[in-house]
Amino acid sequence: MAWTQADVEALERAIAEGRGARSITFADGQNVTFNSLAEMLQLRSTMKGELAVAAGTSSTRYAAFSKGV
Repeated sequence: MAWTQADVEALERAIAEGRGARSITFADGQNVTFNSLAEMLQLRSTMKGELAVAAGTSSTRYAAFSKGV
């Protein structure tokens, strides 16, 4: 599914409300029910990542290690 910024904002509102809101309807009419806050946070992370890739603003970071010699 192609996520929109409106979808991310709707999910963030549901997360912020925090009163047990576990069901959300996205812009395309898809209704999703979550089992936990962790699932909501995971989807938000996925959505933001996909939007960043689509916008060309994603970056990959790699760890660098050195023995110090």
